[in-house]
Amino acid sequence: MDGSNHIDSDQLARYVAGEASPKERLAVERWAASDPAHANELATLQRLWSLADESTAAPEVDVDAAWAKLQERIAEAEGRGRVVPIGRSRVLRWMAAAAVLAGLAFALRFLFTPAVERYVATTAFVHHTLTDSSRVVISPNSSLEARMGADRRIALKGEAYFEVQRDTAHPFIVEADGLTVTVLGTGFTVTAYDTSQVCRVRVRHGRVRVQVDTAQAILLAGDEILYDRRAKRLVRQEMPSNVVWGDRIVQFEGASMQQVVERLDALFHVRIELRNSAIAQCRLTASFDNEPIDGVLKVIAETFGLRVEATGPEHYILDGDGC
Repeated sequence: MDGSNHIDSDQLARYVAGEASPKERLAVERWAASDPAHANELATLQRLWSLADESTAAPEVDVDAAWAKLQERIAEAEGRGRVVPIGRSRVLRWMAAAAVLAGLAFALRFLFTPAVERYVATTAFVHHTLTDSSRVVISPNSSLEARMGADRRIALKGEAYFEVQRDTAHPFIVEADGLTVTVLGTGFTVTAYDTSQVCRVRVRHGRVRVQVDTAQAILLAGDEILYDRRAKRLVRQEMPSNVVWGDRIVQFEGASMQQVVERLDALFHVRIELRNSAIAQCRLTASFDNEPIDGVLKVIAETFGLRVEATGPEHYILDGDGC
């Protein structure tokens, strides 16, 4: 008798459960290949067993009809080789096991799906360290959602500065209004307010890839790119001579002292006067990372040979010959 025409319920059970030996798997597959009806019934049993893999919701299966049809086909097969009938109780046990697996799969997905971290900044900057140790400074009127899984994904509305913890196995991806920024380890700012026609990406250090639909660009330290929402295109541009990263990291590249003073006044909520108009022509290249205003002014004064006078808690005077 051909082995392809002889199969029993235990072999079928082990096959659909993934516990059959190579020899048993071959026998079941030959049996299924010998008759389309066999193949259909095997597929039905596999579908019952794999409820947990397909979905948390069971597919629409008429169990009574499937069982009756299976019994009918098995009976028809007698004479070509004896097939031991699969009792209704076995089918129901398989279904019960599949239901348990479905519940287990749902529980595992619930336990291991990365939780969503949500942060909102209304009138003030919000500093936060994400679960991967990356740091983010969220600008006022902005919000973000973070999922730290196989991919570290950020959904941003508004503006935020990121200092990303390097992890080559888990890319850090920021999505903002059609713009996708992918990094491995770097510091950068994404600006994507709903009220603006453009989104902006500035890179402080490191390397990022910016994508919009099929267009993409690679940015390095000191690079800036704009995404024109209306035209749907990326446009590179020169980064300004003075940039604030987050709320307390300020970078000047050949900025005039007049620009420096205006930026520091706005950033630290102070008033800085230049006693000699010649000082305004001095050009500063420096970066200050979360330093107090007293420390910033001390560095500037030492750079250009100036003197700093503090006439009040929020009032300073820079005096000297200028440049």
